[in-house]
Amino acid sequence: MPEITIEKLGRQGDGIFVENGKEIFVPATLPREVVKVSGKGQRRTLEEIVKPSTKRIDPVCKHFGTCGGCQLQHLEAATYQTWKTELLVEALARAGIEHKPDKFLSFPVSARRKAVFSAARIAGELHFGFTRQNSNEIVPIDECHVVVPALQDALPDLRSFVSSLPLSAKPVRISALVTANGLDVEVEELKLKSDVQQRALSRKALDVGFARLSFDGETVIEACKPFVQMGKAMVLPPPGGFLQASSEAEEEMASIVVSHLSGAKKVADLYCGVGTFALRLAEGSQVWALEDSTPAIASLDLAWRGTAGNLKQISSEVRNLERRPASFKELKRFEGLVFDPPRAGAELQSRQIAKSRVGKVAAVSCNPITLARDLSILLEGGYAIKEIVAIDQFRFTYHLETIVLLEK
Repeated sequence: MPEITIEKLGRQGDGIFVENGKEIFVPATLPREVVKVSGKGQRRTLEEIVKPSTKRIDPVCKHFGTCGGCQLQHLEAATYQTWKTELLVEALARAGIEHKPDKFLSFPVSARRKAVFSAARIAGELHFGFTRQNSNEIVPIDECHVVVPALQDALPDLRSFVSSLPLSAKPVRISALVTANGLDVEVEELKLKSDVQQRALSRKALDVGFARLSFDGETVIEACKPFVQMGKAMVLPPPGGFLQASSEAEEEMASIVVSHLSGAKKVADLYCGVGTFALRLAEGSQVWALEDSTPAIASLDLAWRGTAGNLKQISSEVRNLERRPASFKELKRFEGLVFDPPRAGAELQSRQIAKSRVGKVAAVSCNPITLARDLSILLEGGYAIKEIVAIDQFRFTYHLETIVLLEK
């Protein structure tokens, strides 16, 4: 088995060497390491580390290397931060933007309040855990160091509940969210055979103490409301709805956006979700909130009404901003704006913002590549970057949140 030298880290955290002019990826390796690998094709399997990098550290989790959830537990913190920052810097530079991050914010390792597990029953045996990287194979787990302690402690109850599901060899997804009143659990793509089966599973959910159990977005049992707090509001998220992974990161992100848009009497929150920014912005501004999800808007509206007049007006609307972005004419009423699109970004919406007269904009993104494209549009429209904040709420992964503050 030949020895090869890893040359660099790829964008998804794999080590890379070059063979016959092509880049070959080897998970769990680091630059300048001498390793032995097996397999063929573009991805190889690490068999032995002959000469480890001086930057290599012991992973915090025994499942590292098999579980696909973390890619970089073996890289020391300072080098990891540099590499992750460079992912953003390189994406911006390719779009002609030379501004580098002004801040890099990290959070505790055990900070994720939500996890999505996979489960299947193969040859009569329960498989419950996370999927292996680039595979549908389920890696059984009994610990996870990146989730909050309450979710780690709930793993035995989750496994007990999942063992009661009528599983087949086809994996189903189980999302678990830690809320103020307990665990909010949703099961996706599971076919129940009868109402009797559903009632039995509901009783099991109550027995293990879940706050709510849902199947494919439909609540089947709710012992208590699974609220999460956002500023002065208590939000009842829709089953399986999107939330920031870390409550600490969410608080910091909201604080940055609210501070930037403070003083604006009217602000727009585009791709508002359940109100991560809108509910906090409404403490000082009137808010126009748009999102392409009826359940999310319903949650936002309910949370706003629940504050009993302690927030300013939030006018919410269900709208697909990819098909019908908020126009520059609609935006002329607003002095401030925040937008937080999915990974595909907000190209059409950015073009309308660029044509508008909105004085202050906060661009939030989970994808440096589409962020760079959207920022280019805004800069061409007369905006200037005031600050870039990188937010590492997905520790040990290549995922990076970014907030860019701009002024016209």
